[in-house]
Amino acid sequence: MPFLLGALLALVALYLRRDMNESDVFEADQARRDEAVEGRPRTSRRQVTKAVLVMIAMTSGITAAHYVWTSYVSTYAITQQGMDPGTAYWMLVVAQVIALVSLPFWGLLSDRVGRRPMLLFFAVAMFALQYPLTQMITASGWTLLVATTLALLVVSAPASVLSAILSESFPTRVRTQSIGFAYSLSVAVFGGTAPYLNQLFIDIGVGWVFGGYIMLLCVLTGLSCLFIKETKGTELTES
Repeated sequence: MPFLLGALLALVALYLRRDMNESDVFEADQARRDEAVEGRPRTSRRQVTKAVLVMIAMTSGITAAHYVWTSYVSTYAITQQGMDPGTAYWMLVVAQVIALVSLPFWGLLSDRVGRRPMLLFFAVAMFALQYPLTQMITASGWTLLVATTLALLVVSAPASVLSAILSESFPTRVRTQSIGFAYSLSVAVFGGTAPYLNQLFIDIGVGWVFGGYIMLLCVLTGLSCLFIKETKGTELTES
């Protein structure tokens, strides 16, 4: 049912988007496409490739943690800790609502302190909390609620600025295709496989390895900040 509803909403989105105006930056770039812009060399393919790789690394920890704490954690609580399925479901719903409400506040903070601090906060906090929060979960519903709420509040910090960071990291002429490739690949490789890897490690008796895997991806997200320029307050580039 969710997929069918999503398909219908996709048609609605297509209808809404068909008459939308392009952004001023895109229109300006189109007007200059056949003109030489003095003093503004176009971004090279090598620079774009580097940006794509950095975005993949940056997104890896965020998307893996997101999938674990928005979907698989309830399965873990039910199958491994014996929690009542109905209780697990509602605890997860409440935690996700709290995280959803926090997004605009994280975004407001980002507009004041910058994008990179949000990424670094996530990398350090999730690295430190992944194991303790997982170990906290028992058959009692409140343990899932507290652990998942804390984890999703941490994930919400970079999630609130991810679209801005991705858009601000690529020039107009390759922005859509670069974001589409980098984000989709990272989500598929690191996010989509996370629940299955978690279950696999548990099945073979080394569930603790998955926590280390998430921590490693958080390190990768943190390291990517070394290659990301702070983009708060800057205009989107055209070249």
